[in-house]
Amino acid sequence: MPTYELGIVLTPELEGEEREAFLGEVRQLIVGAGGEIVKEDEWGRRSLAYPIKHKRDGFYTFWTFHAPGAVVAPIEYKLRISDQVLRHLVLNMDRELQRSHKMERVRAARKAKKAATGAAGLPVSEGE
Repeated sequence: MPTYELGIVLTPELEGEEREAFLGEVRQLIVGAGGEIVKEDEWGRRSLAYPIKHKRDGFYTFWTFHAPGAVVAPIEYKLRISDQVLRHLVLNMDRELQRSHKMERVRAARKAKKAATGAAGLPVSEGE
């Protein structure tokens, strides 16, 4: 199963019980589809970088979970239609790691090419 990371910014008006009930529903979507939550990280109430829906604060929470790909659409739908959610983002960490490894290989190849041309006494141009 792929690894996903979910970031949610909830409205600051939600009290502890209401917030936990809402997050419990999202948690149930993941577990009900055969997924498992690996890590939950609650940052608590923080200032937003810019006002969203006339609010300057939000409750931040981040989860890392393993789940089949079919669970992402229902989660995003629930978060998109909910008035309690200011912002959300679901990332497929497997794809992000693949992209990161590819960029590391490209950088290493560029560095090796630059070192090889520099060692040979050839001028190195800025664009390479």
